[in-house]
Amino acid sequence: GGPARMIVRQGDVVRSAAGHDKDQFFLVLREEGDFLWLVDGKSRRFETPKRKRRKHVASAGVWTHPVTGRLKEGAPVLDSEVRKALAVFRKRFSETKEV
Repeated sequence: GGPARMIVRQGDVVRSAAGHDKDQFFLVLREEGDFLWLVDGKSRRFETPKRKRRKHVASAGVWTHPVTGRLKEGAPVLDSEVRKALAVFRKRFSETKEV
């Protein structure tokens, strides 16, 4: 039963499906079993990532961006770069989503 589990990987963009940050977008900083560590470059920076259960996020789709590629490689990424990348993503997401 229930929806198929999505495979969420480091560097993916996810949307929070529960909690007070519902519908906000985050980048997956790292995976740890049932938990994901999320950053958005604003309230959730690299020093203080948000720990969230996988079941409380929805995959926002596969997305390629230099920042996500560097995250996957473990290369350094700045909070400001995460903010910019997510801003681009949100814009594209709202354009492709039918209202």
